[in-house]
Amino acid sequence: MRVLQIGCEDWSQSCGVPDGVEWCFVDAGDASGFDVDIIGAIDVTILDALCDLDNLVAVDALITPYTLVLARHLEAAFDGTYKEFFARKAVVYEDMDDRQRLVDDLPRKYFAGQFGQKLDIRKALVSPFHTSRWWFEGNSYLSTDIDHDEGFRQLIMWKENIPYDGDHVLELWPEYVKDAGCEIEFGVQLIQSGTSEVIAFQKRYSEAELAEPIVFSPPTSGYLSCSVFAKGTGLVRVGPIHYRHSRLGAGQFLPGGQRIVDSGREELFYYFHPGNLLPPLNIYFAGYRPAEGFEGYFMMAGLGHPFLLVTDPRLEGGRFYIGSEELEARMAKVIRERIEALGFREEDVIFSGLSMGSFGALYYGSQFKAHAIIAGKPIVDLGYVAERGRLVRPNDFFTIFDIVNFWKREGRGGNSATVEGFTQDLLARWHGNPGFGDTKILLSYMLQDDYDDQAYYALLHSQTGKPTTVIARGYQGRHNDDSASIVTWFHNQYRRVIDEYRRARDGDSRG
Repeated sequence: MRVLQIGCEDWSQSCGVPDGVEWCFVDAGDASGFDVDIIGAIDVTILDALCDLDNLVAVDALITPYTLVLARHLEAAFDGTYKEFFARKAVVYEDMDDRQRLVDDLPRKYFAGQFGQKLDIRKALVSPFHTSRWWFEGNSYLSTDIDHDEGFRQLIMWKENIPYDGDHVLELWPEYVKDAGCEIEFGVQLIQSGTSEVIAFQKRYSEAELAEPIVFSPPTSGYLSCSVFAKGTGLVRVGPIHYRHSRLGAGQFLPGGQRIVDSGREELFYYFHPGNLLPPLNIYFAGYRPAEGFEGYFMMAGLGHPFLLVTDPRLEGGRFYIGSEELEARMAKVIRERIEALGFREEDVIFSGLSMGSFGALYYGSQFKAHAIIAGKPIVDLGYVAERGRLVRPNDFFTIFDIVNFWKREGRGGNSATVEGFTQDLLARWHGNPGFGDTKILLSYMLQDDYDDQAYYALLHSQTGKPTTVIARGYQGRHNDDSASIVTWFHNQYRRVIDEYRRARDGDSRG
């Protein structure tokens, strides 16, 4: 990685620079040093001295949000003229009394790329000493009853291990839910590389410690063997183990990435990029992705405006952004807070997504007075997708059955709701008054879609007689055919909608 330090004294002359880190020092008072061609690409910038705004603007293109680290004691010294620049860069304030510690942490916080995977619950084994009945709930949980209070007993262990590189800090998040009468512990053993006999580290984590992700950072590389221990009386449901590269508080997946979680330990992640701080705010929901992390960063950054990336790490590749009322309310709150912090209106927001992401865009977009919703390969009726799986798409996309079979939602009056009823509630909401209101809905869909071939028609029918504008383009093929044309259409429509929005806004401001 490459570090740019802007200051009065070159830290690399007094601090030990970690292996693999290239250090670039620029004198804060020498304008000639702020040459982007000479500096080159960088991963993080340290600013530990006062510096003219013109000099910082000269290297604007090199600094991505959340990677400009400013000495905390200088916060008040930079006057209001720096406010807009620091807001666009989402500046991070750090104490710099211990320079060596800060330098040592740089490659562990600001490394390139993102990584996240999970250990599937289907790869777990029940302890032979656990004699109670147990069963799989699809790919969501391994469930079992327990009835013993005389200390913790091993309940489950995974037959596959988690690779661990001592150069990266790892973050672990096991999914589980349990009855109040049960208590669990999560066990981790680090087996040193090159041998199956040397256990370099082992620990059991209590429920109190599991309230936050486990940050695992021993220096020894190897493999992590994981187990669940339990005691008490009641039902325990154990899900997959998520493991990700930690940035030690600098962000989830990307610098600045954030996490929301509900009381059932289900997660969603979001990343806000300030862009040019001018409307519209563009919100992109990632499609189905087994690898955990954000999607669409460079496409959205290329639009220039503020954007919000949302990703769903649950099940194999996502649970379509739906979940408990608690989780959904927190996601909607994040969107509202971003709109308010930017000083925008709901009408200054564009929701978007492809495939699974299209469901997220339509579902959350319908809760706001959005300017537009742009969706590629839309999926609307989850029950219908599951129903078609038997004959149209056999032995494929089992996640939809996990969603439908273990649907957890209360309908009107607190009664249990079915996924079919949920779809009807969605359509009723879109049929209602005002429905989507003045929101523009732009769709590209596959004419022979083998997931939801009625999505476009259901959306179009729901807006008949409404003020909503629906623009659509159909392509020959099934759901996963000709993705290149869908993505090209998606990107072109995004630019067109933004251009029209800006022209209308500029016209209003002139009037």
